[in-house]
Amino acid sequence: MPTFEIAAISLPVWEVLALIAIGLLAGLLGGLLGIGGGIVMIPAISLLLDRDIHLAQAASMNVIFFVAAPAAIRHWRAGGINPAVVKRILPFAMIFVVLGVTASIWIPNADLSLIFGLFLIYVLYENVRRLLRDRQGLPESAHEPRVTWLRGGVVGSSAGFGAGLLGIGGGLITVPVTQLVCRCPLRECIACSSTVMCLTSVVGAVYKDATLAEVPGIGADVHWYTPLGISIWLIPTCLIGSWFGARLTHVLPLKVVRSVFILIVAVSAAKMLF
Repeated sequence: MPTFEIAAISLPVWEVLALIAIGLLAGLLGGLLGIGGGIVMIPAISLLLDRDIHLAQAASMNVIFFVAAPAAIRHWRAGGINPAVVKRILPFAMIFVVLGVTASIWIPNADLSLIFGLFLIYVLYENVRRLLRDRQGLPESAHEPRVTWLRGGVVGSSAGFGAGLLGIGGGLITVPVTQLVCRCPLRECIACSSTVMCLTSVVGAVYKDATLAEVPGIGADVHWYTPLGISIWLIPTCLIGSWFGARLTHVLPLKVVRSVFILIVAVSAAKMLF
């Protein structure tokens, strides 16, 4: 039976180099946008490296903490984290990420790719709409933030379930839904998303790895440690990219941050759907 060490060092050199580059891009965008980087890692691993999408999700979820933690530290130092928002989102997100992973076990690869792609189309639409509004000079939010346990529960449950189902950090859901439901500014949503992911990513990754071999139709050579052999090459550059990406969030103009977000979501949606 192969070991984790063999799984990690047996990858071809070109795949190792590709994973290093993927990790850097995922970390940079994850830190910048408050996401886990899954929208970069999952399409790249499943399509470019020709891996099962469930395996790609597991590898992505193993890395998300290393994207979220440096970003969260940066946002905390910049004063961008709202503790009240985090406190009301986190408990629900931790419960529902487990439910999302459980649901993903029984969804075929093609259907999972379709769900992922359609979700990205929604995120793309929502952020293009907001970008056009910004260009018209309208304020980011016409209302004061509304942070309650009910609103936090809506954000946390939807983000946690979506993160577990799709194998992402949940920032793609947490950021826009927090804007919509709690009416918080974009930069604050990004900072809170990174903070929440620090804990939900660990819960989701452990459960995803433990149940990976139960996925119907997955290869007999896939074990709980197989995605770790991929993740180990992503983590170092993810850490570096996330640290600098989070800094850019508080330096770049808001329109630039949102435009980058839109571009990456559009590319990922096209890859997953077509």
